[in-house]
Amino acid sequence: MREVRPSSTALGLVAALAAACSQITSETVIRTTVRPDARPLVNEVKVVAVAVEARWAQRGGNLEVELRELRSCQTVAHLAARQEERIVRKPDAMIYFEYGLAAVALGVSALAFARPELFAAEASYDEDRMQYVRDLKTGRRVGGVFTAVGLGLLTAGIVDSVRARDRVHVSDTVALREGPVQPCSPPDGPASGRAVELVIGERVLASTADAEGRVRFSLPAEPEMSSETDSPPRALAATLRIGFAGALPISLVTPYAHTADAPHTGTTRSGPQ
Repeated sequence: MREVRPSSTALGLVAALAAACSQITSETVIRTTVRPDARPLVNEVKVVAVAVEARWAQRGGNLEVELRELRSCQTVAHLAARQEERIVRKPDAMIYFEYGLAAVALGVSALAFARPELFAAEASYDEDRMQYVRDLKTGRRVGGVFTAVGLGLLTAGIVDSVRARDRVHVSDTVALREGPVQPCSPPDGPASGRAVELVIGERVLASTADAEGRVRFSLPAEPEMSSETDSPPRALAATLRIGFAGALPISLVTPYAHTADAPHTGTTRSGPQ
């Protein structure tokens, strides 16, 4: 029988042991549960949307704009809750490969110890004993090597099994419960301190709203607007640019003299922001 070298025999299994490292994929799942008897710790009212309403009045060559903020609010209740953080870990198929190799290695090890002559070197003639004998130490060495490899693979499988266990961490937290969106109390207020631009054709007039949300503009002189004082009234398109509210279209009347006795008024509103 050809001699079996334990070092070369176990080399493949050692390489398999190095390759048989199971990859663990993890996923974190967080679940928040509000206690059934929980009462709001704090009720927070926050502004969730703001629209701007512009009311303008043109009297002659003067334009006065009143800006109002229309606010929408939402009540957010802070409730005592319990948060469960579950880390779900899943091993790949390599973990079964580890256990399979461990079973094979330990099986070979048991066979080597039970029948060492199967792994012994070729029989040699002993002149003193005048017969062919086999050295059983080789079989026992093979058994020892496969035992070490099998135990290593088994340990790797057990470690990966422990690593693949799910972890659960429970802690106290605060959950937020949002109420319906509704007008604030009060629902509107002056849009004070906002920068406002009036755009008429290529002319841009800038001003700032006062504490009551009012802005006043002096319109360009009639000759600059190419208007005739004795002509019939006609509409002149203009635009109010109000910060985040964007551009709001308005209309003016020319010649201005038509609004001296009865002012030209109107209202425009931006979408909620």
